[in-house]
Amino acid sequence: MYPAPAFRQRGMLLAAMRQLIAVVSGVFILFFSIKIFPHLPACPAFSHVFKIASDWTENFYEWDAIRIMEIGMPVLNRSDFEGDTGDLTAWQIILDGVGAVSRANLRNPAGVMQSEIPLLARLETPAVKVTAVPAQPPGTAAVLSDDCLVAIYNTHTGETYSLTDGVERLDGRKGGVVTVAAALQEELESKYGIKTARSERINDADYNTSYLESEKTARELLAANPKTMVILDIHRDSGKTREQSIVNINGQEVATLLFIVGSDARRSFPNWRQNHAFAQELSDKINSMYPGLSLGVRVKDGIYNQSLHPQALLVEVGTTKNSTEEAARSVRLMAAALAAIIRQQ
Repeated sequence: MYPAPAFRQRGMLLAAMRQLIAVVSGVFILFFSIKIFPHLPACPAFSHVFKIASDWTENFYEWDAIRIMEIGMPVLNRSDFEGDTGDLTAWQIILDGVGAVSRANLRNPAGVMQSEIPLLARLETPAVKVTAVPAQPPGTAAVLSDDCLVAIYNTHTGETYSLTDGVERLDGRKGGVVTVAAALQEELESKYGIKTARSERINDADYNTSYLESEKTARELLAANPKTMVILDIHRDSGKTREQSIVNINGQEVATLLFIVGSDARRSFPNWRQNHAFAQELSDKINSMYPGLSLGVRVKDGIYNQSLHPQALLVEVGTTKNSTEEAARSVRLMAAALAAIIRQQ
């Protein structure tokens, strides 16, 4: 330990050294800029290297302005879809890693505010009451199937709908997607007699390991219900406008649907085309009954637990620009198409 005067002298010496290094660096940069850089274009070797670099850049980007902007501003290159780490870029992984260390959800501005003002994280969002559509007239309730035919869970349990809850995520809690999953289960059972298993387990307490946790949930559901024909992971999409998030059906605003299917682009998933074929069949059936409700099927690089079952799907029900009620209306309509397909199989 240094005496106080010696400590002050040592600090002054370090400060002087830093200033000296800064001055020397500045002089070097200035000398390079004035004396050397202007003569580089005249150097044949430099010209050759510059031409090669220019040609390579042109061929690589094909003068794609959007691609160039994404490289210059990495935040533009982030996917709208919140998928598993098999589909994340290096930038996304770094951002999520920093979020995990700081315990702040950097994907959501509200998460950053909650990390700085802990009181906000303690506030409970009022529970939303979704109006249930009568499934059957009194006395004509559907008889449940003997076996559980559908299983439902939520990988990103905290995803919710900003028009209802005012935020996009309820970290560590059950968001609007859980309410939507419950509405789908209710419709399948009460109106179509399809027994459905559903898990409300919170899988995204640590967002970075969401799919590792939800895989356990999906396996448990399938093990407990071996006759399951369809297993659905209900999500909420983001990055879309209000106009892109709704469709009018029978005079009501309903959230759009989007089906996500994994592939073998990055990891082994030999049977992904079976999942894709089922997703396409369900999407087509939905649109034949309710035109415009499904936005189709999107193939992604991840797996999303779909290797566990040939009819496992990820369903994006609405976006951050929807209300929970609009999303619930959407899955009630989807239930009709799903029930029709199950009865045919």
